[in-house]
Amino acid sequence: MLFKLLSDGPRTFRALLAASVLVGLQWLGDAVVAWWGWPVPGALVGLLLLLGALFAAGGVPQALDDVSTPLLRHLMRLLIPSVAAVGLYAGLLSQHTAAFLLVAVVVTAPTLVVTAWTLQRLIRRSSR
Repeated sequence: MLFKLLSDGPRTFRALLAASVLVGLQWLGDAVVAWWGWPVPGALVGLLLLLGALFAAGGVPQALDDVSTPLLRHLMRLLIPSVAAVGLYAGLLSQHTAAFLLVAVVVTAPTLVVTAWTLQRLIRRSSR
């Protein structure tokens, strides 16, 4: 029903609703993590909830695409504080280089595999 609302109505209403959905899912992810005490970021749980909702809807509503495209276009600006933190904690990172590299590889490799698999499925689906 919510995704139906993202398809109907004035454009401003749809954009505000889409932005509210994104913020609401992040909040819900934070709430789930806090409630269950999981050692994962709440934003990750919110993204997984969004992924499940998009699978259930069968695609990305246009309003959600319109709201998320500028955010993704400027994603690197959102990561600047993380890059600055790496510079701030360079000494600590150099002490734990092996562990840091191991974790980076263990996390990056499955992410690349899942992303490639998802992209292949989306390309096959769009070519049908």
